[in-house]
Amino acid sequence: MPNQIKSKIQIIIHGTDDSEKIIKSLNNLFNINSDDFTIQNLTGHFENPLTVLTLVMKKQISEDFVSILFSKMKKNDLETISETLNEQLSSDGLKIRISKQKLIMGKIILENKDAVKITITIPVYVKKNLAKIYRQTLKIPE
Repeated sequence: MPNQIKSKIQIIIHGTDDSEKIIKSLNNLFNINSDDFTIQNLTGHFENPLTVLTLVMKKQISEDFVSILFSKMKKNDLETISETLNEQLSSDGLKIRISKQKLIMGKIILENKDAVKITITIPVYVKKNLAKIYRQTLKIPE
């Protein structure tokens, strides 16, 4: 994988979520520490507290994260990413959502609701090669 790869994790933690469990899971799975996150405290609907955790990784740290992420995914989730790659790619990169609840259990499962948002960005200079370069770099089968 090239060192230009950049990854971003964004997690919205609701008042009913256990942020310690989420961060502990990220540490166990990806060796990510709570100190690495930018923390933003917000107010949601009905004045409920929300915390947004954001982490941007670059170079080798991002490479390691992406390798672990894809190696721990189930085969059917990798197939889903492969089949929907063109829809998930944007100018920001490849957008993946994984289950926050399954993450706490040490599993990486694709999920759209109450998810951990992950964006993987690889520089692509010829737009028509976008999907091809992401497939090659991330070793996503066709």
